[in-house]
Amino acid sequence: MAYKTEHITQQLRAAREAQKVSQRELSERSGLTQSHISQIERGAMEPGLGSLVDLARALGLEIVLAPKKLMPAIRNIVESSPASSDILTSDQRKLVGRLQRWFVQQRSAFGSHSEADQFKDSLALLRHLPLSTDELETLKETVSRLDRWQVDPQSRQELSEIAHAVRQLRNVAVHRDRDDAIPRSAYALDEEDDIA
Repeated sequence: MAYKTEHITQQLRAAREAQKVSQRELSERSGLTQSHISQIERGAMEPGLGSLVDLARALGLEIVLAPKKLMPAIRNIVESSPASSDILTSDQRKLVGRLQRWFVQQRSAFGSHSEADQFKDSLALLRHLPLSTDELETLKETVSRLDRWQVDPQSRQELSEIAHAVRQLRNVAVHRDRDDAIPRSAYALDEEDDIA
């Protein structure tokens, strides 16, 4: 049976395979069961929007709504951007992976659902954004703080500070000026088009 999301699920599967991520690892990252992921990829079930978003984010992707007239520009930008996953160090991948595995097991340790969701989203981005040497050191220190907190969980305030440090690191990496590193596209999304 062909579902309306078939094209999206095929792209998610292709992204998972290109990143050499097993369904089991994707399950750990996304919080969905491996069986659920398998059914989605085989086309045995129509996934809900939440499942699609969780899978996409676990693979470093975003599902967005965009005006149809901007699709040529968006495709051009996506195709011309360097694959950031090739720039990441193995240390960064391991550290973020540790934090993500901890989060899957200890989500309830957070004081609020929004704080937990922000932490999860920050980790999903940090898995794919290259960090400078100083930023990587900050990430290592954050993991060390979390290790100490796990041995002696004194307060939720300490966990909130750790989550805040991860969000700050994500913000720095997201908003870093990359104008020199990214090739210019023939299209720009900030241009005003009057195409009817």
